[in-house]
Amino acid sequence: MAESEEQYRLVAVGADWTTNENVLGYQDALQPDIYRKPSNGLLEVILRAAADADHPYFLILDEMNLSHVERYFADILSAIESKQKVALHSSAESLKSCESDTLLVPSKINLPKNLFIIGTVNVDETTYMFSPKVLDRANVIEFRATADDIAAFLDAPSAVDMELLEGKGAAFGAAFVAEAAAENIQLKSETAAKLKARLAEVFAELAKIGAEFGFRTAYEITRFTYFHEKLTGEGWQFNDALDAQVLQKLMPKLHGSQRRLEPVLKALEEFCTAHQCNASLEKIKRMQDRLKDGFTSFAEA
Repeated sequence: MAESEEQYRLVAVGADWTTNENVLGYQDALQPDIYRKPSNGLLEVILRAAADADHPYFLILDEMNLSHVERYFADILSAIESKQKVALHSSAESLKSCESDTLLVPSKINLPKNLFIIGTVNVDETTYMFSPKVLDRANVIEFRATADDIAAFLDAPSAVDMELLEGKGAAFGAAFVAEAAAENIQLKSETAAKLKARLAEVFAELAKIGAEFGFRTAYEITRFTYFHEKLTGEGWQFNDALDAQVLQKLMPKLHGSQRRLEPVLKALEEFCTAHQCNASLEKIKRMQDRLKDGFTSFAEA
């Protein structure tokens, strides 16, 4: 959906990201009229998005759990929740990083509604798990390659060519931003009743182990369901939207011992079987298989 490279930035997160300076930069203590922007371009994308509200901008953080997300992304996470401005510096006037800088840095900035944040995650001994604070603000999408996928790739192996992707879907950019910014959404009465009943069932089971969800999650699931139906159009099935949100929004926080999780996973298995949540059911069965080792989690190495 980006028309040019200025609308997105792919940044590799470092293991030494312990503060927000790698994301937002900082005001130079020795030269207070200078603002040191991070060289990775993250702040510049945020500033461009704020100045160009009609087009989408994307921050793509590669291996974002190499460092604690709660540390280097604390200001962004807070802004997502509170809708308040992110403080950048204490000067009364906007600052430059150099004389030729045309993207001035204000003292505070709203997190632009046309800014979309995507992070890739690996799970191994070098990475950190996400806290509920992070998971509550995200949809976790798991990519798994099947034997057929690998076989098809090996028929004509090639590297990803980012240039081929540039500009794809750009014609839909403005409409995408407008839809994403919509707040007063209204589910159809039948859909709303179904969603209320299903979420109440899942909430009751998750509450038994203290993994229940809050108002933010319920609101985001409602928004997802609304847009899922709108974008799917004719042939839309409620259970497809429910399945996606059980898997992407509710299950990622599940981890623990066999004694703790076995009853909950069994209840979720019955729920997903009854309501045709097939993707969630497949994930539940993989988690149940790993319970044989005495512990399981949503994240798989």
